Amino acid sequence: MSSPYAATSPTTTDSIAYASLSTDSHSYTMQEFALCHFRKPQPALWGSMGAPGPTIQSLWPQAPIKESLISLSDEDTNKQAVESFRVLMQFMGDQPKPRGKNDLELLYELLKLCREENLRDEIYCQVIKQVTCHPQPEHCTRGWNLLSLLTGCFSPSATLMPYVIKFLQNSGSSQELARNSQEHLQRTVKYGGRQRLPSLGEIQAFLKGQGMRSLLIHLPGGVDYRTTIQTFTVAAEVVEELCRQMGITDPQEMQEFALFLIKKEGELVRPLLPHEYLNSVVEQDTSLHSRRLIWETPLHFDNPTYITTHYKQVSCHPHPGLHAAYRSLDPGLQLANEPLPGWGTSKPPPSQDMLNYLPKPLRGHVNIPIIKKLIDQELRQLQVYNSQEAQISFIEAVSQLPLFGYTVYVVLRVSQMALPGPSLLGLNHQHLIVMDPCSQKQCCSITLKDLHRLHLLSPLESEGPPGLELNYGSADNPQTIWFELLKAQELMHTIVFLTDRGLPSK
Repeated sequence: MSSPYAATSPTTTDSIAYASLSTDSHSYTMQEFALCHFRKPQPALWGSMGAPGPTIQSLWPQAPIKESLISLSDEDTNKQAVESFRVLMQFMGDQPKPRGKNDLELLYELLKLCREENLRDEIYCQVIKQVTCHPQPEHCTRGWNLLSLLTGCFSPSATLMPYVIKFLQNSGSSQELARNSQEHLQRTVKYGGRQRLPSLGEIQAFLKGQGMRSLLIHLPGGVDYRTTIQTFTVAAEVVEELCRQMGITDPQEMQEFALFLIKKEGELVRPLLPHEYLNSVVEQDTSLHSRRLIWETPLHFDNPTYITTHYKQVSCHPHPGLHAAYRSLDPGLQLANEPLPGWGTSKPPPSQDMLNYLPKPLRGHVNIPIIKKLIDQELRQLQVYNSQEAQISFIEAVSQLPLFGYTVYVVLRVSQMALPGPSLLGLNHQHLIVMDPCSQKQCCSITLKDLHRLHLLSPLESEGPPGLELNYGSADNPQTIWFELLKAQELMHTIVFLTDRGLPSK
């Protein structure tokens, strides 16, 4: 049987509760919540204090409870509530610890119990009750440590939320852990809380006040950026920090950047969703890389770091097939506008170097003297540029090319299409296209908003590449297409990131 106390999930209104909550000290007190939702007090619960009602501000239970604080009609949930209070008292030092269990294990047991949604409000109330007017400061600090972790992992229900906020606000002026709990709860309301509980080692470091850790972010062009994250830092916060370093203040433009998680030697490559907690995904065999993934906001060259970062991403594009497609449009023009590695700026490069730089299908169809002349002209013009002016010129030139702004993958085979060889798959925030790299002809276009499901396919042949199946179209005209490519899993994760609609994937 369900409980008459309906614990609801946090809604979008919770995120503005901090700003709109009344400052009246008599509003949203835990005593008012207790009067509305707690069971009637029993002598065994309130001991010798003789309170006439469940006044949480003035009572501190000295013995384990025999029933849940909140009126819960489900018997199993009530038993779990009684057990959680017993574990809470053991962790805080108010009751003897069971043999063979330490503080860390008791704390982890409480966090695991909070996975049950119908127990979260109960445990919130239990912890708040124990830290209110606790006579022993050391025991009280243990309770606050738990509350700080609890607020970072789980939100209370919409019913309890304003009371918890008010309690933390009233306690924050004199209690650092209360202020930390406020910050953690704000982040949980905004990002959803940590779906994976912190590890035992992470919890231990948190309890010791060592929750901060250094994190290395690899930027385009081999540049590294080191930052510091905490137990509940999410990907969006680090992306915002990186954007501020580039002088980006527009929230819309910030959303066009992403952190990519790379596991081992590229075994897994995927963009992190903004709400993902970094300590839940970053492990010893992973690295984080940052790059711009969406190119909708007009580029602006008003910050040196912004210019250099974009130049390095564009000039060091990770997909060789993209450069091949660029140059096949007009080899002479593109060579004249693209910096060539290892070449000086005083004279044109040797003919052999230019031939090696060209895509193989074009090497027999270019006029080397003409290309040398174009490069010589370009190099003379570059001599009057400073470094950043040259970088801006290059970015502007490349931005005019057909696949600029796309994440490009080399596709080996496509269902329903007969292409002469590997083709290029371009993906941006609006659609997915397939292009013949030689003719530049667009063979297929799928709008991302029309996607319904993604399915990762096993290799069709032994030791062959995997595939990705896409279901799209309308209910009256459903369509299916699959692509065979080495980076099928990365493509799937990137599509999910760009759509941000939780597409079914497998």
